[in-house]
Amino acid sequence: MRHGAVVLAAGAGTRLGGVAKALLRHGDASYLECITRVARAVGTDPILVVVGPPFGAAVAEHARARGLGVVDNPLPERGMASSIALGFAAMSEYDVDAAWLWPVDHPSVQVATLERLRAALGDHDAALPRFGERGGHPPLVGRALWGALAACADQPGGARSVLASARAIRVDVDDGGVIRDVDTPADRARLSS
Repeated sequence: MRHGAVVLAAGAGTRLGGVAKALLRHGDASYLECITRVARAVGTDPILVVVGPPFGAAVAEHARARGLGVVDNPLPERGMASSIALGFAAMSEYDVDAAWLWPVDHPSVQVATLERLRAALGDHDAALPRFGERGGHPPLVGRALWGALAACADQPGGARSVLASARAIRVDVDDGGVIRDVDTPADRARLSS
């Protein structure tokens, strides 16, 4: 199965004081580099990074320097669904069967998790990671859902409603990285500890 990734990196990081999360460091790498390493370890190609103001130019430069594609979201204040819609519309131009939906503030997902999701997808529309009782990221989304995701910015509930109505399989993983996002300084400190 050929698969790509849509990395959502258009946010302004306001709860972190206004930073580009893609450029934050986790260990020896930026969040975007961490995601890229793990995604490439399971053969993900292409990796498209959705960027937007105010940090779009810097994140786009960082992404392109790593051989990643860039999708511009000129109005990211419309919400995450607008980035998901643009990213999956762009991904539909590539000859791949499925794509990870990956917020850039989830930099500590493990390779084994991606392998489990990929193995579980089968003929489902999506494979959704779950740690404990909590759903997480990145789901692996089959091509059959991309049209709905490309239109999700105008739907109540956005991508969440698309995935909720899909033929999805929930996959239990032993990886807290799927639920460990970084929205606040406290989240960032926990990720680093």
